Amino acid sequence: MKTFLFLIRFHYRIIGRKLFLLFVFMGSAVFFQGLGLSLFLPILQGEDSDSKLARLLKQAFATVGLEYTLLSCLVLLVLFFFIRSGFLMWVDIYVGKVSAYLLARLRCSFTKKIFELDYQASLKKSSGYLNNALVVEMPAAVSSFESLANLINAILFFLLYLGIPLIFNPALVLLLCVVGIPFLLVMRWINTRTKQVSSENSACSAGLQRLLIQALNNFKYLKATAEHPSLLRQIFSKSWTLGNLQVKQKILGTLASRGLEPFVILIVAAIIFYTVEMQSKSIIEQSFFLYLLYNALNRFVFMQTGFRKLLATWGSIQVFQNLERDLEQFTEEALQLKQSRAVDFNRPIRLDHVGFSYQDGTEVLRDINITIEPNSTVAIVGGSGAGKTTLVNLIIYLLRPTSGSLLLGETPYAEIQPERIRKSVGYITQESVIFQDSILNNITLWKGGSPEQQLAAVKAAAKKAHLEDFINGLESGYEALLGESGLNVSGGQRQRIGIARELYKDAKIVIFDEATSSLDSQTEKEIQRNIDEFKGQKTIILVTHRLSTVRNADRIYCLKDGEVAEEGTYEELCSRQGAFRRMVDRQQV
Repeated sequence: MKTFLFLIRFHYRIIGRKLFLLFVFMGSAVFFQGLGLSLFLPILQGEDSDSKLARLLKQAFATVGLEYTLLSCLVLLVLFFFIRSGFLMWVDIYVGKVSAYLLARLRCSFTKKIFELDYQASLKKSSGYLNNALVVEMPAAVSSFESLANLINAILFFLLYLGIPLIFNPALVLLLCVVGIPFLLVMRWINTRTKQVSSENSACSAGLQRLLIQALNNFKYLKATAEHPSLLRQIFSKSWTLGNLQVKQKILGTLASRGLEPFVILIVAAIIFYTVEMQSKSIIEQSFFLYLLYNALNRFVFMQTGFRKLLATWGSIQVFQNLERDLEQFTEEALQLKQSRAVDFNRPIRLDHVGFSYQDGTEVLRDINITIEPNSTVAIVGGSGAGKTTLVNLIIYLLRPTSGSLLLGETPYAEIQPERIRKSVGYITQESVIFQDSILNNITLWKGGSPEQQLAAVKAAAKKAHLEDFINGLESGYEALLGESGLNVSGGQRQRIGIARELYKDAKIVIFDEATSSLDSQTEKEIQRNIDEFKGQKTIILVTHRLSTVRNADRIYCLKDGEVAEEGTYEELCSRQGAFRRMVDRQQV
């Protein structure tokens, strides 16, 4: 009962008043079914029957001014069952409609909330966990609404089939309850095991999803180095474990439905023999009541099957609740701002004695003092692990400093909505972000607007990014499809598409995070020409360990062990014979 009430509360929380409306229509169907069933025994016994049920029906007919005849009983019987069928059909359609719309709404809502997660918190959630929650577990949790509706329907009809005999022959019902106690104990054990297996199934499914995503993301490396066998063993192990759990669920379900059916017949046969042979009861009346009790037992078995199906989604419901809790708990704090200051990128970005440590205490940056003037070109250089990427994540507000102040002009970042800052940021990385879609959609990222104006703006951005000749040479032009991760184009073209995207966006700050490190020398020079063309027009932040790309920077900050070791222009830093000069010399060897 505790589990059932929990499931009711869970579905009420995500469905709301629609759940009560479902109860009303189910109750109406059961009511008219009961009226129809109440006519069967008097019809079988004839118009002269003097049974308790017949007397009640004659009185009811007289109250509403109807003549108690076989024809009137049959007409009402048919009418009641037509009405009952109408309510049940509406319930089935309503349940399907609510489930479909609910799944669509929750997917949209949860996907949106994922992008509202605090970045540092999101790093703790694997893509396998999120993918499994959205693609596998959420539909299963939503589909449990249909299982709940079927369970409630079975409960209501069980009470109906049990209620009529209970009113007119309570001793028969009492006998049935006594005989059915072992039956209840077996069902309780099956339900407990089903709940346990469901939780194990969800955990195993999430682990398998994680392994599959990692295998596909790293397919090239695993294939090229023949390192895939050990990963395949992990995938095979998880797959067989998941298969065994699903077999266990099937066995438990079969026991709950098919395995107990013969015992229902045995109980009914024993009660018929006892009441007719040993108590000399009317076989017509006892058969009618036993027919109802047989249906009650069948509904009881169906209740257990429905409850088992609900328990089979127990793990999915837990994953759903955990994801919901995490998304609410780790929402980006700045999104809670009731008022947000305006963003003015004509002011400098200042890091004043900024330090950053991860939640596990690992210190990455300390005492960083940097000023990025508007429309200037700033380079952040240093070896691996120096803190370059973390510094950029602070500037674009993916991370928050654990000490010091991060300001835009005199306005602290903490008083600005993160989205306001990021909407003005362009971000070009070593691995270009390319979607499996057309060049046009890769540049616009599906933004709306007039198609003519949009295409004109895309062409202007492509021209500035030196993509125009390449696109015009394609048969489909701007509608040409890029392969997965841009496999149909070269590395330089992928980078230019990224640059065109940020130009189309009209980003005020453009960050190049190791954007040329995987390119050949000639392509690197071409991309460098793109970067130089922005000089003085946009704020450019170059994050790199290849120092040939930072010669024209207005200011260079050299990081070492999480601190600014040196700062100045390229010529100034080379003349000091310090850490930057040593880096330059090593790369020229």
